[in-house]
Amino acid sequence: MISEARVSALRARMAAEQVPALAVTDPANVTYLTGFDGVFDEEPAHIALVTERATTLYTDNRYAEASSAASEGTGWEVRAAWPDLVSAACADLARDCIGRLALEDTASRRYFDSVESAFEGEVVAARGWVESLRAVKESAEVERIVHAQALTDAAFEHVLGTIRPGLTEREVALELEFHMRRHGSDGVAFPPIVASGPNSALPHARVTDRVIGHGELLKMDFGARVEGYCADMTRTVVVGKASERQREIYEAVRSANAAGIGAVRGGAKGREIDAAARSVLSDAGLGELFTHGLGHGVGLQVHELPNAGPRSEDVVSTGSVITIEPGVYVAGFGGVRIEDLVVVEEAGARVLTRSPKDLIEI
Repeated sequence: MISEARVSALRARMAAEQVPALAVTDPANVTYLTGFDGVFDEEPAHIALVTERATTLYTDNRYAEASSAASEGTGWEVRAAWPDLVSAACADLARDCIGRLALEDTASRRYFDSVESAFEGEVVAARGWVESLRAVKESAEVERIVHAQALTDAAFEHVLGTIRPGLTEREVALELEFHMRRHGSDGVAFPPIVASGPNSALPHARVTDRVIGHGELLKMDFGARVEGYCADMTRTVVVGKASERQREIYEAVRSANAAGIGAVRGGAKGREIDAAARSVLSDAGLGELFTHGLGHGVGLQVHELPNAGPRSEDVVSTGSVITIEPGVYVAGFGGVRIEDLVVVEEAGARVLTRSPKDLIEI
């Protein structure tokens, strides 16, 4: 991906903050800012240093060759600086007589202290400078997310043909993951959630060896990853014949999902989108059982800006990719969540998720 526009936008923020240098250390932010594909993993082994005139990536020897190859034709200089990236970066800043440095506030306290110790000037915290840029996706980023979501939808269609009473949650989760990987996913966007019966009442249940029973709700939350970009969807089915209570809850959640999608538009605040879906569940007497925010941004990470929650002042901009995922969770009974991935457009939402939302009985 081309990073020039990203660096230019970041430099504008730096100028507004009167900071001549920024050290980016979060791996996802380093990936985004450099535009290097297929180089970095989740290990914080890099510093992407942006000044008014230069962009330099300090990395260790494990990533130096791949980074150098990816940097060809870009404005990035790659420096292998193992074992002390901080000292190397600070020495260059001192050489250039830079006396003020911003460091991402996602860095640990120990890391922040090490930079303060090595740098001869003032170190300030930068909160969300790169993340706010990532909130609005370029067309190439959306294409990767679309591809990842297509693999996710295909995995759901496949797994429907395998689910039956007597399987364990773990077996279903593995089937989802294997299918996505077999068909081109780089990995999973996050560890899948497969929760059956009373476990489905836990919004972020861990996969267990619980045996799925007849007549139970089965909630599946999962996503593929393509060229670094994530998908995210949830579908809830009934393994057997649905009860009236299960149907009532499911239809309420589906209506809330539709209302949330209907409220999406460029310029809306996250809390406004959340309120549209939450009011549907409140009117159905289920509002207190919706215990999390309606959605979040998705991109290089499965949870990004902007957020759509009851107190979110985030503005959802045209070009953002967000989830719409209302849920109802009844302890001891089960839970229903329906989650779609949408691209925010000026006039509304373009839904990327293609899996059906009618209640499926298996």
